[in-house]
Amino acid sequence: MTQTIRSDSVSSGPTKSYKASFGDAGEASSRTRCQILAFENFQTSIEPPPKHFSTIQDLVGDWEQDPAGCADMEEGRRWVAEQFYGEQGETVRSLRLGKGWSQTHLAESMATSQSHIARIERGTENLTIETCRKLARALEIDLNRLDEALRRQEALVHARARRP
Repeated sequence: MTQTIRSDSVSSGPTKSYKASFGDAGEASSRTRCQILAFENFQTSIEPPPKHFSTIQDLVGDWEQDPAGCADMEEGRRWVAEQFYGEQGETVRSLRLGKGWSQTHLAESMATSQSHIARIERGTENLTIETCRKLARALEIDLNRLDEALRRQEALVHARARRP
């Protein structure tokens, strides 16, 4: 299931040179080329999956209801933590995945939402001390270790932002 953006009226003119007058009257010089785009009437629609399809959330939910499936999902998350985030050091994401937890699981253990956990992991959430305490308690780490993980996470976010 993918989100689609449909626009009935999108146009772009060809790239053109323009002339502008500078200095003495009548003196024209060729300047930068530009392209003009017009975007109008955006309609976003998320179509439901066909009846014989399942969403990823539904599949994961079904797997996690089965003890063997739940164990496999946890093992897979730990593998992802090692393979994809192991060299970065500890971050909230790597700590969560190292426990084999989904964002939803961590959110439930903190009495918050999955989207809140996603914002924390992306580094776009300014955390209160109470949220830090809940996060440390849920991940079974002390506040010093959480602070180090958050600082490392912040450094990674800034490093990604500087990449061209």
